[in-house]
Amino acid sequence: MSTTARKQELTITRRFYVVCLLIMASSVVACFNGNVLEALSAVALFVTYVATYVNYLTVASRRLVCELNDFSTHVEGEYVKLRFRVVISTHTARLLVGKLYVAIPPQLSSTYRRLVLSKGIEIATNQMVEILLNRRTGLHIVGPLRVAITDPFQLVERVVYYKELISLKIPPEVSTAPVARWYGIVRSSSGARTLTPGTGIEYHSTREYQPGDELRYIDWKATARLGKLHVKVFEVETSLRVALVLDASSYMFIGTPKSLFEQCADLAVALANYLIKRRDRLIFIVLTEDGVKVGSEARNYKDFIEILNMVTSIEWPRYEPTIRAESPLRPESLTGLRDLIDHVSATIILSPVLSKQRVLELAGLARRSQERGVKFIVIAPLITFFGSKDRLLDVLYKVLRFDLLNIELENVKALRSQGVQVIAMSPQKAIEKVVAELEKVRALRVR
Repeated sequence: MSTTARKQELTITRRFYVVCLLIMASSVVACFNGNVLEALSAVALFVTYVATYVNYLTVASRRLVCELNDFSTHVEGEYVKLRFRVVISTHTARLLVGKLYVAIPPQLSSTYRRLVLSKGIEIATNQMVEILLNRRTGLHIVGPLRVAITDPFQLVERVVYYKELISLKIPPEVSTAPVARWYGIVRSSSGARTLTPGTGIEYHSTREYQPGDELRYIDWKATARLGKLHVKVFEVETSLRVALVLDASSYMFIGTPKSLFEQCADLAVALANYLIKRRDRLIFIVLTEDGVKVGSEARNYKDFIEILNMVTSIEWPRYEPTIRAESPLRPESLTGLRDLIDHVSATIILSPVLSKQRVLELAGLARRSQERGVKFIVIAPLITFFGSKDRLLDVLYKVLRFDLLNIELENVKALRSQGVQVIAMSPQKAIEKVVAELEKVRALRVR
């Protein structure tokens, strides 16, 4: 039997106490009716049954080999399948039942918090178990997980395998279609293009060939039409250095069917995908209550995978977060964040404005950025509080959260009054607005 994090213990189940109460009640009734011998016989039989199976479970557990392996996750749309194999081997498994207990975090399942699978051991000697969970981006701690053997009436049971924790990482959903659409909109808009001839990948114009021009840039169609050598000229490509900051404080993990953290994570991944496609340099930063986590400077899709891993590795809180909780940044974290965003072209912070403390922190960072000529944008996705697939539930949710909406709007106004650019709209429109602002910064740098 595997000894990894194993806790062998004998447990008395609820059924045991229910049966005890029934026998006691029956015995009292039988005594009042003068059937004392029958009452004593029933009690003796129950005690003998329990004592026999306690001893039997102890002996069987010593000869039993139990292993759980082949842990894997499979993403299927809005759900995730957790799979693992249960291997049980014993020679004394007759008249026993095997039970599997799995503690499920509340965000992964709305139907059950503790999953119990009960199977006969002789049937489940080598079985693949599948548990269907909600797809919630981030790192989740599932467990403890334990396997126990019990008697046919499930009155007493003994744990034969115990695993404290299972780390379950669920990646965000990455869609390339919106990125291609935003890129096409930007390139078709003259206001967002540099319109300056130079070296790059986007076509600008055609001119006559001059000595020193590379032959690979010859425009053969224009040459054939005009009778002289012509070469293609491309637009100047100016890369930006952007700091993308994702707030992962405790109050970010509230909301349904997607939490604030998941909505902001989806926005951050989409923006990172777009910036890497534009050949910009990206610094991805995650704000947690433990400090600031900074990734390496991203330039290509290999670095984009690292950003996905950072988002996937953000752990959900073990407790139910409160909406009105203040989550101020530590002084050293705030200082480190200021130093990081001093040397960039633009800073984008994805954070809701639920607390006055966060408003003051963002206003201070914005003033410092404006003094250094850095574009500072705050994305406050208000719509994430009120998302629901069912229209009726969506209306009810908005009514219940109306006071929170007022708080958010007041904080947004406070930030805007201090000159901070806040984008508070639906996620799709927020992305398009940020893309347009970044292209304006790019055009100004060229001119």
